[in-house]
Amino acid sequence: MATITFLPDRLNAEPVVFKGFTTPELFMTAGLSVLGGLVVAIPFAPFIGWLAFPTVSLLMPLFTVFFGGKLMSRFKRGKPENYLYRRVELWLSRQRLGNPHLIHRSQTWALRRSTPVIRQFQEEFDE
Repeated sequence: MATITFLPDRLNAEPVVFKGFTTPELFMTAGLSVLGGLVVAIPFAPFIGWLAFPTVSLLMPLFTVFFGGKLMSRFKRGKPENYLYRRVELWLSRQRLGNPHLIHRSQTWALRRSTPVIRQFQEEFDE
C-alpha cells in the first residue's frame, strides 16, 4: 500500500469557497456587514420606518460579499495562508486591543564583517 512520504502544505489549507473568501472569512464578512447595515439604515429610518433596519442589514451582506470578493482575491493573491489574520492581529495590536507582545519594529540587519564576502570568495576562487 502506497503512503504519502510528505504532506503537501496545500493539502490541509482552507479551500476558497466563494469569490476569494474561505468559510470563516465569508461568515466574518457577512456578520460584520449585517452590523454595518444597521448603521447604514439609520438615515433611511425616518422615510421607511423601522423596516429599514432589517431590510438594509439583510441586503448589506449580499453587496459586501459580491463586490468585496474581487477585492479579497486581489488582496490575498500570492500571500501565505494566514496573511489576513496576521494583518488583523497587527492592526489590533497597534490599536492596543490585541496582543501587546507583538513586535512592531522592523529594521534592516547589519552584518558588520571585517572583510567583504565577495572579495573573500574571489580570492578563494582565484587560487
